[in-house]
Amino acid sequence: MDAKKIEEGKVQTRNLGEEWEGWKGEKREDTSEGKSLFLAIGSFVVLLLDLLIIGFTYMISPRLASWHSFLPLVAWTIVTIVILMTIVWMTQIILTAVTGKNFLFLSNPLKYLFDIVFEGSFKISKFLGISKDRLGNSFVKSYNEMSRATKRHESDEKLLILLPRCLTKEQIKEITSLKERYPIEIHVVSGGELARRKIKESRPTAVIGVACERDLVSGIRDVGRKISLIGIPNKRPDGPCQNTVIEIKELIDAIEFYVGPPSQEEERSEELKWL
Repeated sequence: MDAKKIEEGKVQTRNLGEEWEGWKGEKREDTSEGKSLFLAIGSFVVLLLDLLIIGFTYMISPRLASWHSFLPLVAWTIVTIVILMTIVWMTQIILTAVTGKNFLFLSNPLKYLFDIVFEGSFKISKFLGISKDRLGNSFVKSYNEMSRATKRHESDEKLLILLPRCLTKEQIKEITSLKERYPIEIHVVSGGELARRKIKESRPTAVIGVACERDLVSGIRDVGRKISLIGIPNKRPDGPCQNTVIEIKELIDAIEFYVGPPSQEEERSEELKWL
């Protein structure tokens, strides 16, 4: 049996998630990426958007002048204000993502601009030959910093952790055992629809999602504006949707960001359990 048929067999035996439909067993790539990739492409999208606005205003200025000589000045004043707002908006996103401090004072008035930048970034990355998983990894890391920076902690924090079914059994068991140390709720879900249902049922104040970049990006777009969320991309040594793993320390760091470290009593009981 040749290598191609073996790979096709592997694809058929695994239960692919909806974000991975059409995967043909291609060679896996290292999707780990820094925040700078998304921030750079996002800034380029904002620049293109501003240039389009300037170009459009330039083309309609003669027509506006034919109606009234004062109208071009009004149009260019509005354009200048809009462009300054987009520059400030993108700058505060970059500062927040890089420093981890909250600079997002202008986020609500321009929240719909985020969708334009998001969609534009992925289209440009495709044109440049950058995989959506690499850009997604960069986006998730940037979003995590913004989520941490803007989070207002509550005294009765209710943290929900959503795990994918494709994690190894050993890691699911290890992660589930964290409930003995932290006040957390953990569920293994089979897809985005079930994840959204669990969030609706549990009504948490914060969510930690473990998944591939594609599912995390989709989840952030669905619920990221409504609730504090941190995404942890998994690693896929055997390809998507099978035997995936994460760095447990990364998960624990996210848990302790929301609920703090375990008390001394909980730590002591955990130590006694292993004696």
